[in-house]
Amino acid sequence: MIHAMGWRWWGVILVLLLLAPFMASSRSIIKNLPGFSGDLPFKLESGYIGVGEEEEVQLFYLFVESQRNPLKDPILLWFVGGPGCSALSAFFLENGPVTIDRNSRGILPKLLLNPYAWTQVLNVIYIDLPVGTGFSYSQTQQGYHSSDILWIENAYDFLQKWFIDYPEFVSNILYVGGGSYSAMPTVPLVKNVYEGCKAGSKPFINFKGFVLASPVTDTFLDSNSKVEYAHCLSLISDELYESIKASCNGNYVNINPYNKKCVIDYEAYSQLIQYINELQILEPLCDIIPNDNRRILFEDSSDGIVQNDSTFWCPRGYDVMLVEQWANNQDVRKALQIREGTKGEFLRCNRSLSYKYDLKSVVDYHRNLTETNLQFLVYSADLDLVIPYIGTQAWIKSLNLKIKDPWRAWFVDGQVAGYTQIYKKHNYFLTYVAVKGAGHVAHEYKPKEVFQMIERWFSYAPI
Repeated sequence: MIHAMGWRWWGVILVLLLLAPFMASSRSIIKNLPGFSGDLPFKLESGYIGVGEEEEVQLFYLFVESQRNPLKDPILLWFVGGPGCSALSAFFLENGPVTIDRNSRGILPKLLLNPYAWTQVLNVIYIDLPVGTGFSYSQTQQGYHSSDILWIENAYDFLQKWFIDYPEFVSNILYVGGGSYSAMPTVPLVKNVYEGCKAGSKPFINFKGFVLASPVTDTFLDSNSKVEYAHCLSLISDELYESIKASCNGNYVNINPYNKKCVIDYEAYSQLIQYINELQILEPLCDIIPNDNRRILFEDSSDGIVQNDSTFWCPRGYDVMLVEQWANNQDVRKALQIREGTKGEFLRCNRSLSYKYDLKSVVDYHRNLTETNLQFLVYSADLDLVIPYIGTQAWIKSLNLKIKDPWRAWFVDGQVAGYTQIYKKHNYFLTYVAVKGAGHVAHEYKPKEVFQMIERWFSYAPI
């Protein structure tokens, strides 16, 4: 009887040991990355944190310690847009410590150090959120259904558990931030984190503020501002702008199909911008259509791909393809400690998510946050037609804040890098920055300028 009970307990222990990696958070130090020559000159960790009541959703993250003073420098929890775009997007193509070498040849792309990495001055947490993004996964099929509301809940749960796993960083100042669509749920998350801190929730979080890049804020306002932006940038004529403004009564989103003049004017506008690269209006329209071999298709440039003679190059699309090629390498997955059998093909942006868009506008959240003592940096790219700066400036103006520092130029290497203005209300400060010559993901187009902006802002120095 005792012998039978002993075997039974050994069986239970064995099952628990096998399931442990999938039930609890984990953290692994990564000293080398495939494609990078030698040891990493920065401290990198990867891990999973389970969120939700049963922790069936396992969120993958990368944590890069600041290369300056990790125990004193701020922590930035950074979200990538989409929804459904992986943290590796930011890690390689935006503000992370390494970049993909475009000249790479062969099975495994080469990695290079990023001279404008934010991790030179910040501790940065990169997270695959929502579930199904990147290497994050669910242990149940039901867990793959997500939404803006679940995004917020999972992010807050992740943040609290991360500080439990990393108690050595509990006194560091925390900021949260993200770009494009991730800005929409980030703002309610900011409210939850702030209120949790105010209520004395545990673990203690030394929360200071937030950063948003080309943020989706109000689905109507952001989309509606595109027509005005197109006119400001001379993409449509004065005559068409005046006509469409009058015929559509300034509403270019909810067009009445029975308003024939509005429909005709909007169709004329659409025809004029259809071949414009909305991410950066001065760059060629270019995209990558993946096939079974994840290769570039050399097709006619009128389709936005590549000319047959290869004179039309798609460098940004090629970067994306290299990231996916790198992340799907088995040696890479071993190095990152990706749990076997949890994810199939890695996609930089997963467009097949089961995701519900609960939020239409977070302007009221912004308005409520002006009653706090938080610091807020929001920056826009002046060549971005996806989220035009005109819409961003409109909702900022609606907050009725006082101007602390009026509109002025800011400089990098003696040249105008953009323009900035600071607003305040009591102890709340909002710094708006326009990045000159940048596209939708500003730090992808102007990495040096954006890095210096970030370094100055986090150091409380004038931008």
